[in-house]
Amino acid sequence: KLISVTWDDGKTTNYPHIFLRDNCRCSSCFDPQTQQRSISNAVYHNYANATIKTARVDDKNDKLYLEWINDGEHTTSNFELDWLKAHRSITYDDIEVNPVTKQLWGSEMKNNLPQFDYNKILNDDSELHRWVRCMLKVGISLLVGLPEDIGQVKKFVNRVAYLRRTCYGPTFHSQSKGDHVTTVAYKSGGLALHTDFPYYNNIPGIFMLHCVTAAKQGGDSQFTDGFKAAEQLRASHPQYFKILAETPVEHEDTGTDSYEFSLTAEHPIIRLNENGDLKQIYYGDHTRTSRIDVPHYKLTDFYNAMTQFLRYAYSPANIIQFKLQPGTLISVDNFRVLHGRTAFDVSPDNFRHVEGGHVDWDGATSCMRVLEKELNIDYRTPNI
Repeated sequence: KLISVTWDDGKTTNYPHIFLRDNCRCSSCFDPQTQQRSISNAVYHNYANATIKTARVDDKNDKLYLEWINDGEHTTSNFELDWLKAHRSITYDDIEVNPVTKQLWGSEMKNNLPQFDYNKILNDDSELHRWVRCMLKVGISLLVGLPEDIGQVKKFVNRVAYLRRTCYGPTFHSQSKGDHVTTVAYKSGGLALHTDFPYYNNIPGIFMLHCVTAAKQGGDSQFTDGFKAAEQLRASHPQYFKILAETPVEHEDTGTDSYEFSLTAEHPIIRLNENGDLKQIYYGDHTRTSRIDVPHYKLTDFYNAMTQFLRYAYSPANIIQFKLQPGTLISVDNFRVLHGRTAFDVSPDNFRHVEGGHVDWDGATSCMRVLEKELNIDYRTPNI
């Protein structure tokens, strides 16, 4: 059972009766103050048999008025036409949950890295909105003009949403700490490409790293688009892609930092959504355990698949490498972009200090939607 609405642009939208009944905007079904459904709505009632008796449009009030047949709660509903327009697409395939199209990149990104001025992004809402959209689109950006002291990560993250506290604290300081360390990131050796915290079930979404002091020799940062590497694997070795998308791999981290912790989680290296599109990359060689959930006779295929994925990740055509300069902050999509670091020698003349932190994607995308409402930006607008 459908009701058809034809708009001024000539397009017609079909709304199921059950959808309109479930989303009735009257005060008994919907709380206008909280913008949430009332408890007495869908939880206690089955609207499968909802049937519209009459429908009329009030052009003066820009509303659609409906009369229902045999509805025990009430007989009428009304909808703002703007609300109906905003809900033209109500099927899963049509809903734009994430309206920003991902742009895959390779080594050309080194000379095209999106840059944002730190002070401007702290004070200009439109610039902050542009930054979130950029992170959704390419998954990497560079902030310039930061003070060369600690505390800037917290200041910036609080502008976006909130700091995601991890086992290493609300923020962490990556510098050589001698023998008393719980992670290889705090040593001066090279750090292989990885995503952060694959040993978490709820993984932080955006990783930020502020350079306070740069090593004169070594300590270069490395980044690669994990989605591009995965798509290259899908095109060249679909059987390997399937293995990495279906095989759970365990990651683990134990130690004492901001507290004593023992964390473990299983994820496939490549996570897909319901449509088979890339959703997330989980990979950290230094935290990967020996447990792989495949029969022993399939292990060779798994290792071949992982090796081929890493060949694409480390390919000179894909990876970018540069030294973070003091007063800059790099942000990467931790669901997508792998990051690493080259080795550096520790000496009084060659010291490296970076402060890092994380923000959840929920917080960042919430910030984006709030800003779009405040700035009257249509999220479908391209190239913001």
